[in-house]
Amino acid sequence: MALRVERTEYDPESGYLYYVFFNPHWELQADEVKQRVPLEVAVSLTETGELADVSFTLPKPCRGPQALSFLQRDQTIGKVNDQIFVAVPGQNGDAVVKALGALDLDIAGRIVGMEIKCGVPGAATGEPSRAN
Repeated sequence: MALRVERTEYDPESGYLYYVFFNPHWELQADEVKQRVPLEVAVSLTETGELADVSFTLPKPCRGPQALSFLQRDQTIGKVNDQIFVAVPGQNGDAVVKALGALDLDIAGRIVGMEIKCGVPGAATGEPSRAN
């Protein structure tokens, strides 16, 4: 299954907006998103602003087998306990930053995609991620 990523042009007011499609046959349509779950993500970006890697902790409502069905089918996505690691094929990251994200769930409760706001001015974004 091929992971698909879309990105907007950079906007100084809002930064980049990325959308990661975990179901490659799904098109982003607001009426098909039945639930949006906000979360903080760590993203690795290339020097040209492309998304290379994403890491996040699954929120409790998204930890069941039904929610993870599309993620488990993709070989570029790893899961260790409640942590998800996504590697975008063909990309190598140069910088890791914290960003705001949201998981999109369909009517069946499956994670179908993820929105990521990166480079947005504010306390929770654009800061380098530090190892603990």
